[in-house]
Amino acid sequence: MMQSTRTAVAAILRTDPSITREQAKAAMDALEGRTSAGLAVEAPTDRALTRRQAAEILGVTPRTVTIYARDGLIKAFRFGAKGKLASGYSAESVRALLERGKAVA
Repeated sequence: MMQSTRTAVAAILRTDPSITREQAKAAMDALEGRTSAGLAVEAPTDRALTRRQAAEILGVTPRTVTIYARDGLIKAFRFGAKGKLASGYSAESVRALLERGKAVA
């Protein structure tokens, strides 16, 4: 992650009154691929896509992306304390699904 991105995210986390200092640290640790006590993190080994990005790549609706993740066709990520800070979908698993021909593309 670029230093400017790290600085911007840290500033946002510091200014949000609903996020505790511990949650902010856990979120930064998760973004850096580190784990903290009480943090439910699975650090992605590839780029995470938003639901909309995954839907565009696969040529399906965002709801269908959610269904694909639920059914285990693509891998979903959750970041932050209790997995509530951010989420995304594995670009690698989206590509693999596209190559297998399971989606309309």
